[in-house]
Amino acid sequence: MSGDPMVNPVCLVENVGSSFCVSDDAIRYLEQISQPVVVVSVVGLYRTGKSYLMNRLAGKQTGFALGSTIESETKGIWMWCVPHPNKPDHTLVLLDTEGLGDVKKVRTQNFSKRFVTQLAEHIKVKSPTPAEGVENKEEEEEEEDSQFVKFFPNFIWAVRDFSLELTTREKGPIKEDEYLDNAVQLKKGISQKISDYNVPRQCIRSYFPSRKCFVFPMPATPESMSKLENLGEANLHPGFLEVSQRFCDHVFTESRVKTLKGGHRVTGRSECFTTLYTFNPFLYSDLITYLM
Repeated sequence: MSGDPMVNPVCLVENVGSSFCVSDDAIRYLEQISQPVVVVSVVGLYRTGKSYLMNRLAGKQTGFALGSTIESETKGIWMWCVPHPNKPDHTLVLLDTEGLGDVKKVRTQNFSKRFVTQLAEHIKVKSPTPAEGVENKEEEEEEEDSQFVKFFPNFIWAVRDFSLELTTREKGPIKEDEYLDNAVQLKKGISQKISDYNVPRQCIRSYFPSRKCFVFPMPATPESMSKLENLGEANLHPGFLEVSQRFCDHVFTESRVKTLKGGHRVTGRSECFTTLYTFNPFLYSDLITYLM
């Protein structure tokens, strides 16, 4: 890893009033990285353990700030650059994002809605009887979409504190990935309510062809959850440790080097320019984890 090792995460994008501000210190650090980078970001509702999961990817007990209150802890987007454990001479860039749904911040909800809306604009709804000339246009748009999808990240759905049985009436016992597939199934119908239900699921199906699900049991007893970062592995639930190991192994194995159109492999130096032009980790990660 080029440059001095990053001991602790740094703020990459800060919320300033109603706008975003990129940290000069973070950009200067990215500029020092000449190695190819693998970018992993985590998104989801606030107070759902995103930061703890990212610390495990970094191989550290502490790092990204955890909170023990009902209020959101992470503000903006925080970055931690560490050597990739499976790829020599590569840098793993971990992005911990501000949780969605904080009742004290209306803008986070608007931000998530805007992201889904932007994705929805790329989804083409085919008419069963297209007018003359429309069919060719749809084919062109689908070709553009297929090129766009090539640069979208892999998708992991991490479900926390899961205490139910992975079983359905129709199939009986199912696997984690089948649970995700069931969750993104579309409903039939043309009402506005069904359309609202289908749009985010269609986005996931269309733009994240590589999808993986991990179901985490509660890591510790309810009484110990507020001091999670101080607990050793001997105090964590064996099932949680097993899923965590599979999760980390999958991320390290399946995450790709960030690549731009034309096959250009991204280094930290080129990544900093991307960051200056966009503050959206969803579109510029190589693997995205949605935690619920």
